[in-house]
Amino acid sequence: MAAWRWLAIVLAATGAVASFNVAAQTPPQVPTPVPGQAPGPAQRSSFANPAEYDSYMAALNSKDPARRAQAMEVFIAWYPGSVLRLEAHEQAISAWQAANQPGKADVLVARLLQVDPDNVRALANRAYVGRLKASGGDASALAVAVTASERGLAVMPKWQKPALLDEAGFALLKEQMAGVFNGVLGFAALQAKDYDRARVYYRLAVAADPTNLQDVYQYSVAQLEGSPVEALGFWYGARSIAIAKAAKNDSAVQDIDRYVRSRYSVYRGSEEGWDAIVARVAHENAPPATFKKSIPRAMTPPERALEILEDNEPAKLTPGQWVLVLRHRDVSPANKRAAEAVWKAIGDRQQGGTRLKLPFKVITATPERIEGAITDEAQAGNLVDLEVLMARPLSPLPAVGSKIFMFGTLSDYRTQPFLFRLTRAELAPESLPVAGGPCADPRPKMCSKDYRPACGQLRDGTRKTYSNACSACSDPQVVTQGAGACP
Repeated sequence: MAAWRWLAIVLAATGAVASFNVAAQTPPQVPTPVPGQAPGPAQRSSFANPAEYDSYMAALNSKDPARRAQAMEVFIAWYPGSVLRLEAHEQAISAWQAANQPGKADVLVARLLQVDPDNVRALANRAYVGRLKASGGDASALAVAVTASERGLAVMPKWQKPALLDEAGFALLKEQMAGVFNGVLGFAALQAKDYDRARVYYRLAVAADPTNLQDVYQYSVAQLEGSPVEALGFWYGARSIAIAKAAKNDSAVQDIDRYVRSRYSVYRGSEEGWDAIVARVAHENAPPATFKKSIPRAMTPPERALEILEDNEPAKLTPGQWVLVLRHRDVSPANKRAAEAVWKAIGDRQQGGTRLKLPFKVITATPERIEGAITDEAQAGNLVDLEVLMARPLSPLPAVGSKIFMFGTLSDYRTQPFLFRLTRAELAPESLPVAGGPCADPRPKMCSKDYRPACGQLRDGTRKTYSNACSACSDPQVVTQGAGACP
């Protein structure tokens, strides 16, 4: 038998190359009638020339694939107007594939598509062969395969059941054809390093045929090379190892394990646990719901931002978590979607003019503008990640280093370096006692009667307790004030 080989699958991504050779095999076969099975709706008595029917059945009953293909081609030549001519083309194509004669199958595919441009099985063959050639280095073949796959998926909803198949066989056939088309589109997206699209197509292809080594492995690669890394890729990598072992393809086992193991080591920081995953997945048909969380890892900040939204609703995040998610908006499409969800949740909380209440540490302060730090990291390093624009000049000013609450509207943000912009801001009542520092001019003319004692330092160096910070700074003799009564 001539060797059909899934040639080297070269996946250059982030500097890594993952390649392996799959054992020689014929292209995937589609359901065909059992030799000797008579065409359902087309019985011998319905043919004006019974010899036409007999010729078709004689070809169909040929057990040798090459002889069956040749007999079908003879039938097509003798009866070009037969109601079975399209199915005869399909049978011949399938037989030439089984006989490992892809060139002859291609010739018939071209003829069939001239007669029936929307023939799904012919489009699937063209898609499959194009992907095979592209895997072997023929870049031009991939465009042909993609075109055939897109057309195949588009026309499949109106595909009529072949006369020789029952409903169950037709359903299986459609599933297999969709798997071929989606596998090609996934492969094309993977070659373009569009990992998000590749994941979508491969998920459908693998669902159609969970034992397809090529698709299962490449689905793993699409998940492990994307950003962020999708931990389910390790399950599918282990699954592809199990499929290769079952096929006794030792070289594929070694190549796949080498690649996936290296990605696992980067993901977790060591190879610990990988061999156990490979052993366990060999007996699993689908990844368990807890698989992703079963692999501990030291995540990068963008990955931590995504994990926050896995466990929490955007509306329930803290301001510090807002910053973490929004800061990494531009790292990946997934981070962008997460940031959009968080920013929408913030906007929803501010509907109708409702202002947010934010806690932060004061870094600098003027009557019109305050710079603050929201996150623990920013507060520890006195780094500004919040700009506060006051609704009216603030007096007295909060002391630098104090932690306060302010009401305002989050109107905008910058990702790098991160900066929130809080507008229409006012000091929250509970933060009035921590207002401190030099009294700003002009001095306040009117103050509330709230009793929040403040200690004012006069120009002559003496101190005096006032009812609140505003009252202290309304005294022109007070130079500065601080929270609490004077000692």
